[in-house]
Amino acid sequence: MKKLLFVLLLISSVSVFSLEITRVENVDLKRLYLYKGSQQWIAPEDGVIIYVKGEANKRVKFKTKEDGVMYLTQGVRIEALRAKRSVILLDDFGEGKFEIGFSLVGEKKVSGKYKKKIKYEIEYVK
Repeated sequence: MKKLLFVLLLISSVSVFSLEITRVENVDLKRLYLYKGSQQWIAPEDGVIIYVKGEANKRVKFKTKEDGVMYLTQGVRIEALRAKRSVILLDDFGEGKFEIGFSLVGEKKVSGKYKKKIKYEIEYVK
């Protein structure tokens, strides 16, 4: 019985301190109008917001894994993708959020994949 209780306690403690993404809010691009050479900056607080939950009062780091050119759709290139703060401190409840901003650049002709997924990592700072 003690072994079963120990195993359950170990499993619950690991799941309590794991880092997870609870919600992702995407930017609303309803007023998007880009043409060749135009540029539109999406401020981090208006861009993508990633909510995370983990161990209280721990520092968490956001890092993109993208290199090369990224396209939102045909004729719209994503540049300067970055978090407002790449390292945040989770609050007393273990919650925090990353605000991601970027710049959109209009192009006439685009080659390559469109709507490419942006890969990122979120991990505790050691």
